Amino acid sequence: MNKILYLFAISTFSLLLCASSASAENCPFKSFSFEKKKASSDWSAKKTYVVSGNRTLGLFNNRNKRYPSQTVLTIKDIPKNSSITVKFDMLYIGSWDSEGKLADRFTITVGGGPEIMNITKFPCLLEDGDDTKPVNNTGFVKVGERDRAYWVTPLSFTVEPSVITNSELKLEFKGYLTGRKTEFWALDNVEIFIN
Repeated sequence: MNKILYLFAISTFSLLLCASSASAENCPFKSFSFEKKKASSDWSAKKTYVVSGNRTLGLFNNRNKRYPSQTVLTIKDIPKNSSITVKFDMLYIGSWDSEGKLADRFTITVGGGPEIMNITKFPCLLEDGDDTKPVNNTGFVKVGERDRAYWVTPLSFTVEPSVITNSELKLEFKGYLTGRKTEFWALDNVEIFIN
């Protein structure tokens, strides 16, 4: 009887240990939801903007002096020889173009290093090119004097240990937009996981 209780106790302990390590893997190392008017010092751009009642990091536009063109996220204390995975919600606001003379682009690069992501296809569809007739948009947000359609896309990428220097990583998020008043972007729900 004691042997059975001992085996049961060992089995239960093993299951609990596995369950706690599995949940630890799903817990982010860091997360940012931008609920305050200013972002934390981890970000180079601090201003937040309310989109449908929810604060986001942004707005950004590289052609409009009223808005920052980019933001840099600094991640510190990364365990040695670890890769990181970054997950976030990208908000495309306005009439982003996927092709033609007015094609837009969004990139993420490692500071002083390689390009991690280069996006040239966007969900921003308009019926007959009309800003007031968006297709499959998430909602509308007032920018300046006009309501702009916006689309939210969850994105993720992984950075290998070879580009992480001294347990620190700088990630530059930047949009290359052709619309000075018609196109913007923002970030939300940024989560960083250690692999």
